[in-house]
Amino acid sequence: MTEGDAKAAERRKPIASPRDVTPPEGFAVQDLHDPFEAFMGPLFERYEEDGACVTAFIADDRHVYEDGSVHEGMMMTFADAFLGSAAHRGTGGKPCVTMSLQASFLGTAKLGDTIICRTKVEKKTRAVMFVSGAFSVNDEPVMTATSLWKVLGER
Repeated sequence: MTEGDAKAAERRKPIASPRDVTPPEGFAVQDLHDPFEAFMGPLFERYEEDGACVTAFIADDRHVYEDGSVHEGMMMTFADAFLGSAAHRGTGGKPCVTMSLQASFLGTAKLGDTIICRTKVEKKTRAVMFVSGAFSVNDEPVMTATSLWKVLGER
């Protein structure tokens, strides 16, 4: 193994979240490799019968305004993480970076809420992934997001 291979393997080790949170029923802790996402997590995932990955997080004191409502910037952070995971899966594991991310806020999540995200790869080309996501709390929509992802190394 070369030094570069060893460094790449080290980077791919999951990073533990600073918080120990019990996953929502039916979910497992998602392996996180990005230090910022790990700091804001843990994040959770489950796979449905059709193979779709559903993701979630539980809003805690790091994610909210003084009044206990989830900060829109945090919702955008989670959208970037969850839609980026969908793009990564959609490429078969190739690395991707955010080209654009737009969101519409439809409701308010609160401290302690479990926010669920369902993503969809809308279209993929060799070099760009088009991904959307719907975020909800107790089946009530709180945000939608659309994004474009550059597949690194592809033209």
